[in-house]
Amino acid sequence: MMIRSYHRPQSIEEALRLLARGGVKTAALPALSLVDAQLDDSVDEVVDLQAVGLNQIRADGATLIVQAQVTLQALLEHPVVSASLRDILRHEEPNTLRNMRTLSSVILCADAESPLVAALLACDAQVSIQTLSGSRQMPLTDFLKDANAALAGGLVTDVLLDQGSALAVAQVARTPADKPIVAAVGRRDAAGQVRLALCGVASVPVLVDPQQLDALNPPADFRGSSAYRQEMAAIVSRRVLESLEQAS
Repeated sequence: MMIRSYHRPQSIEEALRLLARGGVKTAALPALSLVDAQLDDSVDEVVDLQAVGLNQIRADGATLIVQAQVTLQALLEHPVVSASLRDILRHEEPNTLRNMRTLSSVILCADAESPLVAALLACDAQVSIQTLSGSRQMPLTDFLKDANAALAGGLVTDVLLDQGSALAVAQVARTPADKPIVAAVGRRDAAGQVRLALCGVASVPVLVDPQQLDALNPPADFRGSSAYRQEMAAIVSRRVLESLEQAS
């Protein structure tokens, strides 16, 4: 990949104007390094968002509002973040990568086996997108179906999530330090309904109906066959549901 130009705008509006130019393939850097950016080979120019100011975290009641350029390490260290979410952040990436990866890079390049994305789904995360014509908000579940289409030339500015109740987590991994092969993250919302999310069973983490686990058809890879992943999904889901039941 040959990057012809690098831009570091000072505002969201300037960044959006750069992205909207015709005749040049321009991409925003969702992370704090080119190495972690996972850019398409066709990209000609990049827009570094570090100077636009999207690095704040705040709580509004039970809602946690995290701006897109907040790093995973900054999120982990912030006092308004729940203990259960901090535990998941510790297992998402090692410390060196947590200081480079931003929350927007996690959802824009969602790893199929990301417990953090599963946790965001369980927390009913919403994604705020800014374009030159205005702003809009959409559920993370919809955003993950096609992030490029959801952006449509815009930028992720905030991720909002409900942390009014604790998360329950269960996973299967080769070692405790490894990313999970399959993991389940669950939460009981204010209405008493369980939101259960799984990673390692589809191309991105997904919300699932606890009564429909048999309908899963996980992709196989060197870490586990489809049948193995489906069996593990049932086991970790059961553990999470039992944990939520005991906590209620």
